[in-house]
Amino acid sequence: MGIIESLNIEAQFKKASVYISNNNTLAAIQIYQKLIMHEESERDSIIKLADLYDKAGKTKSAVDLFNRYLEKNSNDEEIIKLVSYFLVKNSLFNDAQVFIDKFQNIQNDNLLFLKGLVNFHKNEFYDSQQIFVLFLSKYKTSKLVPSVFFYLAKIYLQNSLFDDALKSIKKSIELSDGAAESYKIEAEIYLFKEMYYHANESIKKALKLNPTLIEWKHLEIKILILLDEIKKAKSKFDDAFDESESTYKILNMFGNWYLKNKEIIEANKYFEMAKDINKNNRLNL
Repeated sequence: MGIIESLNIEAQFKKASVYISNNNTLAAIQIYQKLIMHEESERDSIIKLADLYDKAGKTKSAVDLFNRYLEKNSNDEEIIKLVSYFLVKNSLFNDAQVFIDKFQNIQNDNLLFLKGLVNFHKNEFYDSQQIFVLFLSKYKTSKLVPSVFFYLAKIYLQNSLFDDALKSIKKSIELSDGAAESYKIEAEIYLFKEMYYHANESIKKALKLNPTLIEWKHLEIKILILLDEIKKAKSKFDDAFDESESTYKILNMFGNWYLKNKEIIEANKYFEMAKDINKNNRLNL
């Protein structure tokens, strides 16, 4: 490629970037579509064009673009990884599974992780577990190891293997300095193991990192009731009341707690509130 042609291609990429910053996506798309015709700029323009298609909700167009490129460049591992992540990000798990299997000859920690993740999202937990265990034996130093332990914990929890789940989530937290959802999973595991004090400590850590999710607040309230911390539970419930199935269960937990403590009037109040929510939910079906 000559210097003039090279400078022209570079200028076109800059021009497209300006169009994007000015919200003129159509003009940018037209430039990238022309740049694809040049071998020297094909790869970069495909990546940028696919990103624009993705943001515009044209997922199939983006996938088709990548597939046409890979028909001629089947050894481009970076693009293969990019497409795999793209498919998983868009929850196209069947397509992702077919795509990743097509390139199973490539030994790569990202692709193996995504293969396990796809199986997980397809509820193929046994296959997912086998892949993640294999991952840990092959890629001990990968940056993805904490995520692998995280998903193993979720699989073990799904299968009621609470001790294995706890070991895995603790390993994930240890290696990643702890993510909010990891502490939430840890709280759920402790809850199933009836270790309510530890469950409360874990959900507090989760909510400190992410205080916005109401289902996590509901989990904390349920744990507090089981700890007989009824005043704290009621205080937190004031800001977490909604019409969900989770709220229905919490109201029944309050009712049963007061019934156990022989406060019948208070128990009936919560049971009636639970009935109202249950009735409303049935009417909305």
